[in-house]
Amino acid sequence: MAALYFMLVIATSFIGKGASLSCYQCKGITDPSTCTVTSACPAGESCFVERRLDSDLREFYNMGCEKRLICDVLGGGLRKRNSRPEPEVNRVTRDVTLCNKCCLTDNCNAELCYDREVSPTTGVSASSDLYVRLFGGENAYEGSVQVYFNDHWGSICDHNWTGYDASVVCRMLGYKSDGAGALAGGSFQNAPQGTRIWLEDVNCTGSEVSLFSCPHGPWGIHDCDHGNDAGVMCPAVFPEDDIIFLLDVGSGGLIHRMNLESQSYVPIPINILYRPSSFDYDPSLGRIYFTDPRLHQIVSMNFDGTAARSIRQLDTNSALEKVEVDPLNRLLFYTDDGNNLIASMNLDGTGYKQLITANLDNPREIVLDPRSKTMYWSDWGANPKIEAASYDGTNRRTLLDTGLMWPNGLAIDYESNKLYFVDGGLGTIETMTLQGGSRREILKDVGSHFFAIDVFGNYLYYTDWNRRTLMRVNKDGTSKTQVGPPSFRELADLRIHKYGSDLPGVTTPAPVHFDPSHVFVRLNGLGFANEGRVEVYANGQWGTVCDDHWDNNDANVVCGMLGFDRVNAQATNQSRQGMGGGLISMDEVNCIGTESHIVECGFGVTNWANHDCGHDEDAGVICATSGGHNNFVVFADSYTGLLVRMDLGAYSFTSIGQPNSPNPVAITYDPSDQRIYFTEVTSQFSEIRSSDVLGKDIRVIGTQQNGSIFDGLAIDQARDILFYTDAGKKTVMSMSPNGGNVRTVASAVDQPRALAVDKNAGIVYWTDWGQNPKIEKANYDGTNRQTLATSRLKYPNGIAVDVTTQKIYFCDGGTHLIEVMDTDGSNRKIIYNDYGAHFFGLTLTSRYIYYSDWNRSGLMRLNRDGSNLFNAGPPSFTKINAIFAYEAGFS
Repeated sequence: MAALYFMLVIATSFIGKGASLSCYQCKGITDPSTCTVTSACPAGESCFVERRLDSDLREFYNMGCEKRLICDVLGGGLRKRNSRPEPEVNRVTRDVTLCNKCCLTDNCNAELCYDREVSPTTGVSASSDLYVRLFGGENAYEGSVQVYFNDHWGSICDHNWTGYDASVVCRMLGYKSDGAGALAGGSFQNAPQGTRIWLEDVNCTGSEVSLFSCPHGPWGIHDCDHGNDAGVMCPAVFPEDDIIFLLDVGSGGLIHRMNLESQSYVPIPINILYRPSSFDYDPSLGRIYFTDPRLHQIVSMNFDGTAARSIRQLDTNSALEKVEVDPLNRLLFYTDDGNNLIASMNLDGTGYKQLITANLDNPREIVLDPRSKTMYWSDWGANPKIEAASYDGTNRRTLLDTGLMWPNGLAIDYESNKLYFVDGGLGTIETMTLQGGSRREILKDVGSHFFAIDVFGNYLYYTDWNRRTLMRVNKDGTSKTQVGPPSFRELADLRIHKYGSDLPGVTTPAPVHFDPSHVFVRLNGLGFANEGRVEVYANGQWGTVCDDHWDNNDANVVCGMLGFDRVNAQATNQSRQGMGGGLISMDEVNCIGTESHIVECGFGVTNWANHDCGHDEDAGVICATSGGHNNFVVFADSYTGLLVRMDLGAYSFTSIGQPNSPNPVAITYDPSDQRIYFTEVTSQFSEIRSSDVLGKDIRVIGTQQNGSIFDGLAIDQARDILFYTDAGKKTVMSMSPNGGNVRTVASAVDQPRALAVDKNAGIVYWTDWGQNPKIEKANYDGTNRQTLATSRLKYPNGIAVDVTTQKIYFCDGGTHLIEVMDTDGSNRKIIYNDYGAHFFGLTLTSRYIYYSDWNRSGLMRLNRDGSNLFNAGPPSFTKINAIFAYEAGFS
């Protein structure tokens, strides 16, 4: 150790004098030891050597001068604080090659680059030089295929691209290969201009472990463009196992799902609203929890990126550092560098507790031991340390407070009961017991900036801000190697998941992520709202159903999920309502007709997407509608122009197609005649229309072309009065549902938006988001007009009234709040806060609040007290405006 220290001091002094080095300078040589040409490097640069592969997979070497971060480290140029800057999404960083080393001695770049060290044969395979990833898909299971070769990503031409090729790609990504679909060019977003096209004429048999074992044309030789980029669609239902989750804050907070064996990966698409900075994974329910410092939120989402929702909104002083989940005790912990505290809550956000609030300087990482209910955390403040305490904050103790600079990542090895930790300032990986004893250095790398660490088997996986890839080292410090391609910018967090690898004896059983409560059906294709091609949604992906043995019993189950009659449904086959595309999710469906859900008809992970048919055999239904229509929510999807009718039990849905529907906004429902009323708003005209629930009878009942803007609707069916707001004319109006008897209820309303009515008292309520935002009410005839709220409002949008409790619920797209107050404006309080939301529509049932959010693609549900946020149905919409729920006996 003394000799190493002496050498580093000499090197530091050497750089400090501004002297330059003399390095070997050769390009394209096959053996670095044969290089004889040397030249001086510019000041601040050092010697490097890199290994590359040509199109025939032959090695060659480049040698020369390069400015390296390690030289800045030894010269004192490292960042002074161990802080994470705001991600620069378009930041340009140097392209790290397959092998790249530098040093500070003249001519030192000869023979420094060797093959990667091989890990023990009993462990996980070491890195490859060839990988695949998916690009441009709407979910984590689909996209254009890109291959990593010769230090560059490139696409594959779709010439002769088949399902056999797709199955191999899906296998490399760790997905199920059976049922994989091959998609031609143009199915997904094209690769950026300048991206290479590496392969064409790939010809797999489907049994290969790697795409690169398949016959294919020469690397880089092709006769196609990116409009021909080959794509795949992998089945979304399978056991989630052998996963490395990676978070790249340098790319704006992207979370990637990497296969542990092949190191091929896919980005997990999430709402662009979010920029995660840290995360953890709950394998028992397959959900990822992450922090978003910009929104001051802790967010939960499915492992595929769907159903993202805020579980805790924190104050604006918070600076979220790390979140950690205890899946056994169903708890979540986080560190807050802004308020200098550690807190916990239940996984749904309830039960919030601040545990440690004193003597914290800059808390960063936190890890948990569910067996003893102990938390461990690092603090990189003025007096850096590693501490521990019980889950309730008691029994606090310092494990280590010497020989630390910027203690970052922590990881517990539950097999050996050891704690591993990294120091970003000292460039060390160390270990000690869970009691703080037997401290030992594992690895020292002065050119690194270690940040996160995880333990898996005999390995330590870690992230290094000075490298563009994940790193791995044996627990004894040997065989350091990169994991996956050098394709990232700044990896801030990682989590390795393999069932049975953690918490021996108490690990949750391996789940199959096939939860019927998150599997939905919809009707698509030709026909009215009670008929169409059946499509099934699971884990972020829609697929069709093969018509083999498809009969009326199967149709009855589907129709029941849609809120139609559970009897007398007709099954259709051979794509009678039109052919679908993409995945075929089900085949050989065998319902007896009494099931409440189609997955109860013999479906699970083993037979999902297994089929022997094409889309010319897509199954469909025609649902019977003799009964009433109860317990559903209707809303307008303005970008598609569709009215959606969603069942409030199964959250499956059907759409009511409208001719010439440019921008549906407001919506309500009259149960007496089972008609939906909605508005269309354009720059040329505003219109009020009416439709039966099947879309068979569509009528225009009022049109204004002189500046009217119909933003809100409400109906009192007993009095036969339809109310609407006109933001263009600054009025609240009423008329009969057939368009006659038009009257002004209130004038001089700056920007009236949503409406709600108290049918018992004959009172209409509205929101006004004008220059002086307010909430008002008046009698039906306009008398007794009153202002109920003026403070803490910016863009008050949706409003609903519960006539039983005499409560008004409303949401504000500017303050990001959902609130409640009495109908006289008293007892006002905040129910829910989401800094990332743009609330628009709001409606009530006897138990829930439903709302729309322009920043989300789905319908959201809350308990009346603001707890238990839930995605009602799939996130499959574009921009939901107003919503209205009808529940028999309540609405």
